[in-house]
Amino acid sequence: MTKFKVLAAVFAFLTIFIAGCSSKDVEIDINALADDLKNSVPFADTLEEPVNTAYEINEADLKGQKVYISTGATAEEIAVFEAVDKQAADRILKVVESYIEYQIEEFEDYNPAEVKKLSDPVLVKKGRYVILCVSDDNAAAKACIDKYVK
Repeated sequence: MTKFKVLAAVFAFLTIFIAGCSSKDVEIDINALADDLKNSVPFADTLEEPVNTAYEINEADLKGQKVYISTGATAEEIAVFEAVDKQAADRILKVVESYIEYQIEEFEDYNPAEVKKLSDPVLVKKGRYVILCVSDDNAAAKACIDKYVK
């Protein structure tokens, strides 16, 4: 009977330990991901780091960010945000979605061909992270992001 109790205790410990490991939050190097997207996804335009971004994110929600924007001739863009927690990431996601809607309105008159990219961007929320990639190659962007979020 003692061996059974010991085995049961070990099994219970391992079950809790494994469950804890599998539910661990993902950790992403936002700079590495943004740079990898920039270097591995084909873009028609030149992407540069802006001095300021057009995202109106509450600073209290934001732990870090790395953004690349196009020259303005296209809607191409990379934005990787790290929020302070999952609830803040939800708020950042809403800001990014609103930003995309704004960009669609702006490009409808300026460069309507870009609306297709904006209508189907790669937009991922994973834990405390929100990732946006606007390009012509969603498959390449998704493959790159998947390396970081899995």
